[in-house]
Parts: sequence; C-alpha cells; structure tokens
Amino acid sequence: MNAQAFKTLVTRELWEHRSLVWAPVVTAALLVIGTLLSAQGTGSMQINLDGNDSSFFATLSTDPNVNSQLFGIWTSSLIVPQAFVGLLVIFFYLLDCLYAERKDRSILFWKSLPVSDESTVLSKGLTALIVVPAWVWLLSLVSGLLVFGIVAVKVSGTPLAPLGDFHAAVWLTSQLVLLQNLFLAALWYAPVVGYLLVASAFAPRSPLVWTILPPVLLVTAEKIVFNTSHIAGFISHRLRGFFDHLGGLMTRDGEQLSMPDVVAQIDAAYRGLSAAGILGELDLWLGLPAAAALFWGAARLRRWRDAV
Repeated sequence: MNAQAFKTLVTRELWEHRSLVWAPVVTAALLVIGTLLSAQGTGSMQINLDGNDSSFFATLSTDPNVNSQLFGIWTSSLIVPQAFVGLLVIFFYLLDCLYAERKDRSILFWKSLPVSDESTVLSKGLTALIVVPAWVWLLSLVSGLLVFGIVAVKVSGTPLAPLGDFHAAVWLTSQLVLLQNLFLAALWYAPVVGYLLVASAFAPRSPLVWTILPPVLLVTAEKIVFNTSHIAGFISHRLRGFFDHLGGLMTRDGEQLSMPDVVAQIDAAYRGLSAAGILGELDLWLGLPAAAALFWGAARLRRWRDAV
C-alpha cells in the first residue's frame, strides 16, 4: 500500500470518529478560558516552607536555575488534562472502531475496496498510538503558550512574578521531551492497543464487556487455583509502567520542607519529566512482538467475522 492510500485510511478514522479531534480541542479551550477567568494566577502546587513562602519566591527571583526548572515543570504539566481526555477518547475509539463497522455493515463497503485488512487495522492502531497523541501535543503546545501568557500578566507585580518569567530554551527542551514521551508511550502501550483492537474485532456484543471479562476471569482463576496474583501484577505493570518512569514532586499536603529540600525536589521533578529510562525495560521490547501478533490477530478476525 502506498503512502497516499494509508493517509486516506487515517483521514477516514478522524472523519468517522470526530471526538478524536474535537475532544482535545474543547479541553484545550476550556483550559485557556478557565485560566483567563480565574480570579488569580495560582496553581495547584502548594508548598509549606516553614511558614515563610516569601523566601521561596525570593529564591526564584535570585536563582535562575530553580526558576527555569519550575517553569519547565508547570508548563509541561499543562498537557495533563488534554492527555487524560485524549486517553479516554482513544480507549472508546479502539473499542468501537472494528465493532461499529460490523454493526452498521459498512464493513461490506470497505471490504469492496482494494485495501487489505492488515492496512485497515494498522491505520486504526497508528491513529490511536501516533496521530491523536501528536495532535494532543500540538494543542498543548499552543494552549500552553496562551495559558503562560495569561498567567504572566496576572502575576506581574506580585510576589508570584517569577512564575511569569519565560525561558525559551527550557520551553523548547520540555516540548521535545513531551514529544519523546508520546513516542515512548506508543511503544509501551502498543500491546494494549492491539488487545483492544482484537476485542473490538471479536465482540459479538458489548466490546467493553469482552475487553474486561477475560482479564477478570484469568485473575480470578489464578487466585482461586494457585492463590497468586502474577497476572494482576502483569496487567497493572503494563497499564501504569510507563508512568513509573516519570518523576514528580513528592510533597504531601501539610508537610514541612526546608528550602534545600524544595530545591532538590524541583530538580528531581524536572529531571523526571523524561520517560527515557523505559528504554532499558525488557518488557518494552517484549511487548512489541506481542503487539504485532495482536494486530495480526485483529486483522484476521476482521476478515473472518460476519456482520453483527
């Protein structure tokens, strides 16, 4: 299949499942509007510094390294709400994409075209793994700049003014790190996408039930027969393993930290923005052939399954 035909298949997915495009757009718009309408430019991070928050912002003003790292952290975090919505729409898209075409019998039309089942399934998988995440990243880049501009204006002339300092090199680096993370997430979650495509292609009814039921039965059977939970651990690791390689601020509400502790945590969180450490996980590379097998299985099921 040539590149133009494959591009057409991906365009078809975005045309038929418009929530993939518009749900992240609406989320980005709400984020910008919410920032614009907020009474003050405060964020969700609250740190207790021995009762003296002003010293923290004094450090921001005098220490460009801390200032730039905190800038990188909070601007990068603006992708979170859009990524969360993107994950939701991708999940339901994958459950529906192969099931729906059997249900409405549009599969008969698509099978009449000179397009293989493998190409069709691959286009759906890459839409979920690459196209939509890249769209979310692009939206977060634009909306993040807008949110930063609004916050910078709001905090100007206040003790929070250092939060309005723009660091071009840090911003560019953090955006590239986010893009890298999306690629790494695509590699890590490729088997999950393959499994959801198999469930969508196989399910005679209710793809969600057919997605959840097999793991639940396997976990329950293992617990009853062997009194172990290896399958549950495996599933949990595959679902959250990517996020285990991302750092974050570990401060708990009400916890008292000294200034050096806060600076150290900011440094650790900034360095933890990248999930590149996941490349050293054997599970990442073992998951790729598993994903290829699941994609192949979904293509076979699409060929053999009758309309619902």
